Formats: sequence, C-alpha cells, structure tokens
Amino acid sequence: MVSNLLGERLLLTLWVGSLFAIGYIAVPMAFATLDDVILAGNYAGDLFSAVNILGLGCGTILLISKIVTYGQQVLSLWRFWLMVIMVLLTLIFSVYLQPEIAATKELIHLGDLSVVKHFDTLHAMSKNLYILISLLGLALVVSSDKQVSEVKV
Repeated sequence: MVSNLLGERLLLTLWVGSLFAIGYIAVPMAFATLDDVILAGNYAGDLFSAVNILGLGCGTILLISKIVTYGQQVLSLWRFWLMVIMVLLTLIFSVYLQPEIAATKELIHLGDLSVVKHFDTLHAMSKNLYILISLLGLALVVSSDKQVSEVKV
C-alpha cells in the first residue's frame, strides 16, 4: 500500500507539476519574450498538447491503480472521482477544444475574421478549463485518501 501511495504521489506530482510549469510559467514566458505572437501561440499549443498527453497517461495509470488497489471501495473515494473528472476534462481539452482552436486560428490566418469571436470564446473556455484542472490537481497533491493516510510508514 505504501508503494502505491509513493507511485501515486510521483505521478500526481509529474502531472500537476507539468500543468503549473507549462500553463503558468512556460506559456506566459513564450508570449512575453517571443516577438511573433503566432509563433508563441503555436508553441503554447504544442506545450499544452504535451501536457494533455502526459495528463491522460498519468491519469489513466492513477485510475487503474486505484481500481486495482481498492476494488469496489474505490467508488467511495472522493479522490478517485476527482481524478476521473480531471481525466475527462483533459480529454475534452485535448479532443475538442485544442483542435477547434487550431482550426479557428487557421481560418483567421487565412483572412476569415468572422471567426475571431468564436476563437476568443474557445480560448476563454480553454483557459478556464485549464485553471479548473490545475486547481483540482492541486487539491489531489495536498490531500490523501483517509485509508491511505492511516498507513504507518
């Protein structure tokens, strides 16, 4: 059980740490230092894609680990459901929002300015979703399952 806890902490730290490092350090720095906004935007999109892939991988492993460790009892663990929500939100981010933003951005670059408002809406949705995922991840990092916290190391 202790090794499961350590593995979970490692995967959560990797996932949530990457969310904070990319979303709140690397991407803002890209926009602050690169003169080309289009280049910075494309770079940010690539970074967010990498974070989403990492999150889906870590999240899937974490969920499977919880199911294997706790069996049916996993359904009573709030942290399990928080992980499920994070994985689902990451899936929405990577399968719907990112491709839609990329397609809309391409239309804008081709001169179709009628989609700028749609782009702004998608961008605001993705920003808010990213903040939500980050905060949920932070809640997981600073907490533990009651059963796990009772284990003496």
